[in-house]
Parts: sequence; structure tokens; C-alpha cells
Amino acid sequence: MADFFKPGRAKRPSLTESFIGTILSKHYGLRMFSCQELNSYDDFNFRVKAESNGTNENLKEVSCHGFVFKVLNSLDSLNTGVIEAQHEMISRVYESGILTPRAVPTLTGHLYLTVNLLVRGRENTDNIDTDSPFIVRLFEYVPGTILESVPLTPGLCYKVGVMAGRVNTALKGFQHSGFHGYQRKWHLDLLPWLVDLLHVIEDNGDRQMVSDVIKTFQSCVLDQRNDLSQGMIHGDLNEGNILVTEAADDDRWREEHDVSAILDYGDSAYQPYIFEVAIAMTYMSILSDNIPPQTASGYVLAGYLTQNDLSDREIELLKLCVCARITQSLVIGAYSFHVDSSNDYTLTTAKKGWPRLRQLWEMDTEQLVREWRSIARTCEETLVTD
Repeated sequence: MADFFKPGRAKRPSLTESFIGTILSKHYGLRMFSCQELNSYDDFNFRVKAESNGTNENLKEVSCHGFVFKVLNSLDSLNTGVIEAQHEMISRVYESGILTPRAVPTLTGHLYLTVNLLVRGRENTDNIDTDSPFIVRLFEYVPGTILESVPLTPGLCYKVGVMAGRVNTALKGFQHSGFHGYQRKWHLDLLPWLVDLLHVIEDNGDRQMVSDVIKTFQSCVLDQRNDLSQGMIHGDLNEGNILVTEAADDDRWREEHDVSAILDYGDSAYQPYIFEVAIAMTYMSILSDNIPPQTASGYVLAGYLTQNDLSDREIELLKLCVCARITQSLVIGAYSFHVDSSNDYTLTTAKKGWPRLRQLWEMDTEQLVREWRSIARTCEETLVTD
């Protein structure tokens, strides 16, 4: 079993508001006056508001929107090379015109700190309190509304696809040694590693289904990976990592919202591009209540194809990749809750995810691809006439 699946390896520290305030004052020259914890799967995220005490010459201005104080889990904190690579990647995306939170420099100009923090016994397999090193960073808080908080429409799904394609286009040619050999449990190419965790799936039929998904994904996608177009991808374009704002009055979709920013590059990696669009399609199809899941995912694909081309074979593999991502989310969520039942955020996908996976896995692939292509043609024709 990989280290990041072993109980107690990816630890989360014990934190207090006073500690966060001390770090902000000592290392960032900021005086904190409010602190609110945000949802997070493996790490700790807090929205903080603060004012400058005048000691940080590297801080050009203090945003009225505040900051995000982020503490990585103990396992990810060991790989500082990846942290540096992510910061360069974020700068590349930001410079392309895509709004994304950037790291705030410390008093000494660094973009992260390593701090020893207490880990309570319940986070450890040996059930004793220990100190562990954790990476601490401060990011700009980007204002906006999380996509999951607004009604999902075909137009908004299309815009998600466009943004996914823009991110991939911005990162073409980007390389950094920090990403070499980097593996994280959410990387889709590591799906086969989940076979050791299937015992947490209680229903026999569901367990067999996800086992079939994993085996088919291995043979049809991973074993033919060299035939797929690849590059750096965001790797986790879910409904919580996408911000929206009010759309302009002349919006061609007559939509209420535009995709305005992309958050959290913690799962970025060098992967096939179909993984990027499949992941976005996955979460939009799970989120969809007012439109059929296959329609939601079709509009995501249509938007993506305006920015980045995919071959016929890659499009045919998308259904399998979407099933693979749903499987990954369901199995990791079930296992994480099995290990730590206090974090029910890990079960976010489960309620809608299982019905979506059962439905999609039984769908005829050729028919689904025809429906997706029809949506893409309709969008293209509308774009031309506008």
C-alpha cells in the first residue's frame, strides 16, 4: 500500500487561532483580526483578515478580502521541491490572464515556511502526541462564489470547459524538476493502487463495479498512455476549486455567472490532457440536478475543445476516464472516512457519485460520444452565428 493511503501517514496538526495569529505577525508582518476555517480534504485552510504592521517590505498591499492561511498535511510537507514547482506553475497560469491565488512572501521573501507542529494522538497509529514538520503558506484570497453554490446550467458547464482548456494551453511547454516522480493519491494514473482499499466498499455489486472500472482503465488507458497527448494539468477542477462571478450583460449564453478563477494546484502533474477535461466533466455531471449528467459533461467537453484539440480516440476514452475519476473519489472518500470518521467532508461525492457511476458505466459508449459531439457542433454553430 502506498504511503499516502496508510493510516497516520498524512497527518493534520493541532492548530489554534492564537498560533495562526503569531505566525502571521512573526513571519508576514500582519496583525490578524478574524479567522474562519474552510473545508479541506487533507490539509487545513483558514480565511484570515489582517492589517499590516509595516514590517513586511515584500508585501505590496494588504487585500481587503483577506488571505488563505494553508497548512499542508505532514506527508505533502516533506516534498518542498513540489511546493516550489507549484508556485512557478501558478505564476505561469496567472501571467496568462487566468485569475488564481498567489503565495504571499514572508518578511524574508520566502513563499513558504516549515514549522514543527503538534499532532494529537488520534491522528497517529500509535495514539500518542508528537511533533511533525508542516509546510505553512499564505495565499491571496480571491473574491468570488464557489461554483457549487450557484445553479449549474449548460452555459456554465461550457465555460468550465473553456477554462480547463485555457489552463492546459497556458501550461504547454512548462516543466519543473520538482514534479519529476511526484505522486499524489488523487493523480488519476494511480487509480490501480486503489484495489487494496476496495474492502471498505460494503455493497458487493458496487465493489465489483469499481473493480471492473479499474481493470478496464488500466488496459484501455494507462497501458496506452504513450499514445495520448500529455502536459501539465491542474488535476482537480471540481466544484470547490472553481470561482464564479456575475456575468456581463452581453453574455452570449445569457448566463448569470462567469468562471472567474481557479483555486488549489496541489494535484497538478504531468498527465494526459483527457484527464483534465474528464475530471471537470466528472464533477459537473455529479453536481448537475437541473440537466442530465451526460448533457452537463457534454457542454464541458464542448468548451474544452475550443481551446485544446483531442483526437477521436481520446474523446472515445473520456467516458472511461470519467468513470475512473468517480471511482477514485468514491473509494478514497470511503477509505478516508473509514480511517477518520470525524471528517465527513471526505464523503462529499458519495451521495450522488454512486448513482452517477452506476448510470454512466451502463451507458453505451458510442451513443454517449454521439451525444457529446452533437452538443459540441451545436455550440460551435452558435459561436459562429454570434
